[in-house]
This record gives sequence, C-alpha cells and structure tokens, in this order.
Amino acid sequence: MEGGVGYQTEDSYPFGRYTGLVDKGGLINAAGDVHYRGDDGSYLDVIATDLGLDSRDAIVDGGKQGKYGIAVEYDQIPNYRAEDARSPFRNQGGGQLGLPAGWVPSGTTGTMPSLGADLTSTPLKTERDRLGVKFSMIPGKEWEITGFFREEKKDGTKDVGATFGFSQTSILPVDFNYKTDDFGLSLGYRGSRLQYSLAYTGSFFKNEQDAITWENPFTHLAGQDYGSTAEAPDNQFHRISANLGFQLTDHTRLGAQLAFGRLTQNQAFLPYTVNPSIVTPGLPESSLNGQVDTTLAKFNINSRPTPRLLLDASYTYNNRDNKTSVNNYNYVITDSILAIDPSTGSPVTRQNLPYSFKQNLLRAKISYLLPKDAGLSGGFDYDQMNYTYQQVDETKNKTLWAKLKLPPLETVEGSLKYSYSTRDASTFVPLSSQTPPLGNPVFPDSVNPLMQPFELADRNRNQVGLDVAYNPRENLSLNLGVEYNKDDYPDMVLGLTQAEGWTVTPSLNYAFSETLSASAYYTYENLSSSQSGLEWIPVPPVSNSWMESDSNLTQTFGLSVNWKAIPDKLDLGADAVYSTFTGKIQYANATDLPDLTSNLFALGVHGNYKMKEKLSLRAAVWYESYKEDDWAKNASVDFLPTVLSLGVAPQDAQTVLFYLSARYEIN
Repeated sequence: MEGGVGYQTEDSYPFGRYTGLVDKGGLINAAGDVHYRGDDGSYLDVIATDLGLDSRDAIVDGGKQGKYGIAVEYDQIPNYRAEDARSPFRNQGGGQLGLPAGWVPSGTTGTMPSLGADLTSTPLKTERDRLGVKFSMIPGKEWEITGFFREEKKDGTKDVGATFGFSQTSILPVDFNYKTDDFGLSLGYRGSRLQYSLAYTGSFFKNEQDAITWENPFTHLAGQDYGSTAEAPDNQFHRISANLGFQLTDHTRLGAQLAFGRLTQNQAFLPYTVNPSIVTPGLPESSLNGQVDTTLAKFNINSRPTPRLLLDASYTYNNRDNKTSVNNYNYVITDSILAIDPSTGSPVTRQNLPYSFKQNLLRAKISYLLPKDAGLSGGFDYDQMNYTYQQVDETKNKTLWAKLKLPPLETVEGSLKYSYSTRDASTFVPLSSQTPPLGNPVFPDSVNPLMQPFELADRNRNQVGLDVAYNPRENLSLNLGVEYNKDDYPDMVLGLTQAEGWTVTPSLNYAFSETLSASAYYTYENLSSSQSGLEWIPVPPVSNSWMESDSNLTQTFGLSVNWKAIPDKLDLGADAVYSTFTGKIQYANATDLPDLTSNLFALGVHGNYKMKEKLSLRAAVWYESYKEDDWAKNASVDFLPTVLSLGVAPQDAQTVLFYLSARYEIN
C-alpha cells in the first residue's frame, strides 16, 4: 500500500496534459496491489495506480488456474489542451455552446467581436473513462471460452471550425458527450496440431448531441443569425470471425483468418439550413441509412525446410463494400446561400459517393542464417487496390526489400535494411465534386481539376535503416540507429511533389560500478516536404501558381543516472531531457511564414529510502519548463482578420512538483 502527498508550484497544461496535474496547489495520491495464491490454484490480483490523479486506473483479476478467470478493469485518461481558450460569445444565462439558448454575440451589429476581456474563458479539455469486464472459462481439455464487455465514455470541450459567408470563419469551443459499448464472445480449441477459434464482436457508438448550433458572431443579418452542423452520428458495428492454425509437418505451419463485418448508421438528417429565410427543396431521404459490409480473408504459410532456411508467404483479401444508396442532394453554401446553376436557374445538386475498395495483398519472405550468427533476408510485397467513387480506379504498389545482419567483431553487431517501392496509379479522372458547375464564382475558367490526393498518386519510395551496437566492455554499450526515407511523386501536377525524412539516434549506457550507472541519448529528426498549387482567385499580373516547402526539425537530449547510495537501503536517481522543435514554411518568390518553435526542459530527482523491512519512503522533485511560439494561435489578431479564433495564447509555463509518499508491504 502506498500513499503520498505533493505540491505543484504553478499552473501548467503542458505539464499535466495526460495526468491532470495542471493546477497549482496540493495533491493527494494513493496506489497499491494485492496478490493471493491458494493451494488449489485459486488466485486474486488487485492493482490500483494513481488513484488521486485524473489518470487513475485499477484492475481486479481473480479465478482458478486452468478452470476460469474474471477481471474488472477501470482506467481514466484526461487530455488538457488549452487553459485560456476564449469563446466569441458572452454567457447570458448559463447555456453552453451547442445549446444556443442564452448565447449572444459579444460584438455589435456589423462588426467583428473584440477578443477582449469580456469573452468567456473556456478550457479545452476532455476526459475518457473506461470500465470493462472480461472472463475466460475452460469447460474441458483443449477448449476455452472467453468474452468481454467494455463501456467507454468521453466528454469535455473540443474546438470546431464554423463558417458564415465565404470568408468569415470562427473556431468554436463545443461541449460533447460520447459513449461506446464494445462486447465480444469467443470459443477456442487448442490441440497439438490444430487450433481454431470462432468469435463475435460488436460495438455501439452513441452521441448525446445531434448537432452544433451557434449564433453568427460577425453580424446580425435577418434570417441568417444561426449556423448549424451535424455531430458524429450514432452507429454500430458487428463482426464474426474465424481463425485457424494447423501444423502440417514438423517444419511447416498453415494459418487462415476469415471475418465478415457490417457497419450501419441511420441518424436522422438535419435540415438543409436552420435559417428560415432560405427556401430549400425537401431532402430525398430522412436519413442516410448507411451500410458498409466488410470481408477479410487471409492465408499464410511458414516453413523451415532446412535449419538455416526460413520461408514465409501470405495472401490477404480485403473488401469494403459500401451499400449506402446514392441520392441527389441540394446544398446551401455556408448556411446562407442556396447554390443555383446560372445556366438553368435550378438548384445545384450533388450526389453522395459511397466509397468502396478491394485489396489483394501478396507477401513473400525468405531468410537464411549465415555462419557466425550472420543473416540475410529479403522479400517482395505486391499490393493492388481497386476503388469506386475515387479519382483513380486502381493502384499497384510493389515493394522489394533486403536486410543483412552482421557481427563483424565479437563486440560489434549491426544490421542494414533497404527497401524500394513503386506505386502505379491508373488514369486520374477528377470527380464531379472537384469540378462543380458553379466553378470559381469570380474566374469560372480558373478551376483546375489536377489537384490529386497524394495517397492515390504515382510514387517512388526509398527507405534505409541502419542499427549498430558496440559493446567494447561489459560495463559499456554504444548504439546507433539511422532511418532515412524519401518519397517522390513524379507525375504530380498540383499537390505534394516530394517528402523526405531523417532520424538519427545515438545512445550510451555505462556502469561506473555495481552501484552507479548512467545512460544518455540524442535524437535528430528532420521531416521536410514540397508541394505546388494555384491561387483560387488569381490577381493579375501576379502569377497564380506557387511553390511551398516545409521543414520540421526536432532534437532531443536525454540523460539518466541511478545510484545505490546505500545498498538495500537508499536508492537515488536523476533524469533530464531537453527537446527543441523548429518548423519552417517557405514560399518561392514570396515572404516566408514565421517559424513555429517550441522548447521543453525537464529535470527530475527521486529517491527511495527503506526505513524498515516493510516500510519505505519515496521522495521526488520534478521541474518542467515549456515554451512555444505559434503565430497561428493568434491568427485572428495578427494575420487573418476574417478568422475569429479562440485566442489561445502560445504556452509559456514553468512548474515544480514536490512529491512524498510512504509504501508499506503486508505479508
């Protein structure tokens, strides 16, 4: 059993984002575990961690070995994102955004609201609570029945983008409440040569809020004072599956998997618009009545025909069949303007596109053990995807890779892996949604349909990985890991043209003595990409084409020291980490955007003192400093006057946590 108290010197959302340690002041914490074993095979385990924090969890697991078992699990995870987000509304009656009654714009008619002190501070934070039970039962030799049920609730305040007109955008804080129930049942058989299982799983998602409705924070236009958008709809998923394993010979094993699933969604549609001044035709259906059927079939074989040769092969068929009916829908631009075809004067319609795909994936691998623990392996993957309602009908991805493992010296071990892949896409055909009849309302001929999603474009990829371990002495080890990848999109006209990434991580572990050891590491990660584009509305005589490149560099240093100051009595340790990030966005022949930067420094010292055989004291001090410079978080003030943001200030926080606890063992 362990109980402790602590004190935090300053508020800091970055420090306690996933633990709840965000507020200045004291805290009380507790933890413990109980283990029981009976002579007849009965057992009970109770483990509880961080009961005083928002990141608490607990499990109670008991049963009889070889007969049955049941466990109840609970865990909670918070996510604190921002402590001073400011809503563009004043609270006039205790209402919440998403429930529009009682909320009015903070600005005057025809003006943009000021981001002044009259705006309500709305922390962006969420909390996930998950409670579940699982069981297993062995009714007879080689048979097992297992099952589970888990309920997950997630609620809090999130940020959502909303638009009025063509350029007036708001970022809104919105309350939400989700619930997901998952459950399953499985029957399994485990023989000496044959193993198989049959299983069913289900999942039900429930959203307590159907829609988000907000008042126009920019202006009071008659009949256009409110906007509305749908929330994630209620939905459910069902899946039955079978797994098979068979030992064909002493050296060859076969495996198979087969699964069928169905996803459905029948949430009632919202109206085209909540503004009564906009006259719209009726909806073609009252709901989407969506249905997607999935099929997965996988077969694999692995064999060792000789002690040094290993062969693996697998084939996977994956089918997502979207059976949702296709209908023609009118649409309202930004909830205030009904889209009209200028040539006919009739409302413009669009069709929903029930996206589907079929995948055929073949993988083959060969490994050979060379003398002196060296090894050579290689493989080939062929992945063919067929699409419906996409800009391409088919993509074929071919990957060839090889890996060499060598121990050139007794103290050195290393491996080198290289892979090359190509993706060939069929002819790119823009969807109707990319070339709407309205086109560009100012320059109708400027609509360019060549903006292609990079995941459906031709691509050449090179990847290299290197790992080296050097152990010159028993108390010293050095390691180096290097990863490099580069993607080229040779036929991309508009969009991503190139992406490249480097990661280098050297590390060191050294034992000064039996009581003192230390470790250190450094990570260098650089990710960059380039893309091309066109201005939607060109401004002559300036060219409407542009080229952009971005570079994101992260460097992290870490150090850890552990010292048994008094063996079996006093243990001390210290940990330090420093991380810095810089993001650059540059345009050819234009002014670069300001850099995005962040810096994190953390230092912790901890100790454990054993006062008696069953009683020990633990003390810790942790310091953290985090600072970021993010111009986009104040975009509505400095750069984008038509965007009403939450006014979340870039983080600049320092805090110290002091903690003291006592642990007592009961036998």
